[in-house]
Amino acid sequence: MPRRQTSKVIERKKQILELLLKEGELPTNEIVRRTGLSHSQVFYALKLLQRDGLVKEIKRGKVAYWRAAENVTPELIQKMSANEGAEEGSQEQEGEE
Repeated sequence: MPRRQTSKVIERKKQILELLLKEGELPTNEIVRRTGLSHSQVFYALKLLQRDGLVKEIKRGKVAYWRAAENVTPELIQKMSANEGAEEGSQEQEGEE
């Protein structure tokens, strides 16, 4: 059974999605720089977003670029944080802080 996501992880996903929606396509290191999060925090959130079909990974040589999927809108981002936050309750820690 997959673990539920903490409010911190949900906020990171939302922050990254908003950035990608605004900027278009960015490499992982640029997302790290612009969000102020660690590389592992960004990568973890990106992999969750990719699993949910909300971001696409584009490999160019050794560099991974990320962009929001076509179905991502600002409204979807707002709903995502509201819906996932409502399920939070008594969750386990994700291991990423």
